[in-house]
Amino acid sequence: MSMGSEPDVTMEDVTGNRSFPAGKKGKVPRRKAEREKQKREQLNELFLDLASALELSQTNTGKASILCETTRLLKDLLTQIESLKKDNVALLSESRYVTVEKNELREENSVLENQIGKLQGELESRVAAQSTSVLNVPPPELQQPPNFPGDSFRLPAVDASAAAALQRTPAVFVVPICPDHVQGLPMSTSNVRKPHARYPTATDSWPSQLLGE
Repeated sequence: MSMGSEPDVTMEDVTGNRSFPAGKKGKVPRRKAEREKQKREQLNELFLDLASALELSQTNTGKASILCETTRLLKDLLTQIESLKKDNVALLSESRYVTVEKNELREENSVLENQIGKLQGELESRVAAQSTSVLNVPPPELQQPPNFPGDSFRLPAVDASAAAALQRTPAVFVVPICPDHVQGLPMSTSNVRKPHARYPTATDSWPSQLLGE
């Protein structure tokens, strides 16, 4: 390419391309006054957009007021950002603490569950041992009934020699001599009372013992 074929780019075109955004780039004026006027118009539009974003009143639409309000808003935003950072750090620390506490509670819960299981096992073993011991206990022996008064009617024991002597003794029979005479006699009232029952004592066994001797 020769030098004559290069496009004719002037300084005004370069400055115009650098000064204005690409979205609003149009025909760049060649005169400096026109360029400055266009720049001021664009800056005014930007300030109006900023004032609308800040929701300023109609009385504070000056550029100085808009810049002061923007600076104050930026400082407030930076302060809020720092406060949020501190809150975030505090929340992270608290979250770590809560996590540690949660893990400790889980460990304690596990230990308590193990202890409860051991206690239940011991209780079941004790109950089983008690039930087994109750089943293995023999039934109580039957107690002998107390001696009733009827036991006193038992005759004293007689040894073998006395029993043999009693067997060798002949039986004695009493027969009335005159039964007819006895029947003819008037019946007299007997004053004999009915004998009372007498219980044998130890002395009743003496005659049999004497006979045996």
